[in-house]
Amino acid sequence: MSLPMHWLAAAAAAVSVVELDAVSIGQFMISRPLVVGPALGLALGRADTGLLVGSLVELFGLDELPVGGNLPINGTVAAASCLLLALGPAGLPLALALPAGLFSGWAHGRGESFLRQERAKLCHAAEESLVRGRLPRFGIFSVRSLASQACWTALLFTGAVGLLGPALGWFWPRLPRTLKAGLDFGLLACPSLAAAGLLSALWAKR
Repeated sequence: MSLPMHWLAAAAAAVSVVELDAVSIGQFMISRPLVVGPALGLALGRADTGLLVGSLVELFGLDELPVGGNLPINGTVAAASCLLLALGPAGLPLALALPAGLFSGWAHGRGESFLRQERAKLCHAAEESLVRGRLPRFGIFSVRSLASQACWTALLFTGAVGLLGPALGWFWPRLPRTLKAGLDFGLLACPSLAAAGLLSALWAKR
């Protein structure tokens, strides 16, 4: 079962706007998985699952920042995709939805690297305008950059929830029992792995 198009479009629009807070505008921390997870979980009627997913994704990416050429897993997309896949109509088991959400967050970073290259071209265009004695169109450049980032996030999120979700829902009953057991074990091990990551990050900064 797939999400109604208007519902999926609204969710994609909301996630794409919130994601801009990560590095583009605001930086009020509302894009952090620890905020997005519980908020979306509450909206879907499962605040406990939202808190669990948000906490795990937050801890997994705690020691990585999108600085320079480093593009870690996008926590906003990862947490939101995981929750929509698990709590939406697709109803995937959390053991499958979590790695699918993390994959979506990873894929977002790969596309963002291309967008950063395009934004670099805008910087060169601004420099050329200054050399020619003209004031660069900073407003247009900013709108283009933000719009491209939001569109990429919405496109990826829609694909993850609207296409990947039903596909995984079809495959799940057909997966070997051993693979399902492995995914279940991985989910049980996630809190311990996340805690180990937190301790490692704290130890490195001592």
